[in-house]
Amino acid sequence: MTSLSAISSTLFSLKAVYALTGLVLFVFAALNLRDRSNKNRIGTALFWFTLGVVFAFGSMMQTWVVGLLVLLLVAIDGAGRVSRGGDADKVTKSGQVQAETNSIGNRIFLPALFIPFVTFAFAIVFRLLGLNTNDGALVGLGYSGIVALLAGLVLTGGTLDQAFHEGRRLNDAMGTVNILPALLASLGVIFTASKIGDLIAQGIQHIIPGQNLFLLIAANCLGMALFTMVMGNSFAAFPVIAAGVLVPLIIKPFGVNPAMVAIVTLTAGSTGTLMTPMAANFNIVPTALLEMRDQYGVIKFQTPFALAIWTMHVLTMWLMIRVAS
Repeated sequence: MTSLSAISSTLFSLKAVYALTGLVLFVFAALNLRDRSNKNRIGTALFWFTLGVVFAFGSMMQTWVVGLLVLLLVAIDGAGRVSRGGDADKVTKSGQVQAETNSIGNRIFLPALFIPFVTFAFAIVFRLLGLNTNDGALVGLGYSGIVALLAGLVLTGGTLDQAFHEGRRLNDAMGTVNILPALLASLGVIFTASKIGDLIAQGIQHIIPGQNLFLLIAANCLGMALFTMVMGNSFAAFPVIAAGVLVPLIIKPFGVNPAMVAIVTLTAGSTGTLMTPMAANFNIVPTALLEMRDQYGVIKFQTPFALAIWTMHVLTMWLMIRVAS
């Protein structure tokens, strides 16, 4: 019974999800290596293989070794050795895909719906077992991909080989920006540990009078938006700005309810997400998948709306504090 419990805890863990992710990347690397239509097939295969090693074996390596592997990834991509081969389009160029899509109809969305349901189910089970709910959600997200894959194979009658080729096609279409969220999350940890927020607060205090609430709110929201643009993620930027600016310059001096202003600060940062290529999943990947002529077309369209929403955040926070006081 103890051994069964140990196997279950190992199988349904983040390490297992990372290992499975590494295996998928190894398959993508092998497919790229076999693709002789790709002039950079060796560099492309090496890039995804190296990333697979980080995922599959990173927890067993020294941190400096993982750091060197990350630098290797940067060097390969920086040298322009990661590209997309012609074989990646082989599965989708025929009219078969469109015909199958029309025959399936709205059932095509079923595999995607399995992802949130399975993720939520894992989180609930982890909580009932007294385990970390956040880990449960992440583990569930990983295994929900497998469930969605199986559902898709049953729905379409496809093969695992086709699934891997399609996965590789999408992965190649998005390219190396796939790893950007992970790198930016690491950057957020570094910024927080190095107390960058404190330096920003000192600069704000030198420029803005301590009792000018409106300008402090504007600086808080501006800093949040700019840091989000750098990190590509408002959740990564929030600890830096909250600890360095929001709490010492607004919450404590003015006796503001933290819950009231924290959420406005967080969503003010989300306006920065709309205006940065660093938020690759939102702004760069769609342009690659849709093969848009302008790589920054999504950002250009969103920027006016983002600036208007940011302005409303500043005004909303100022009015909320004034009314509450």
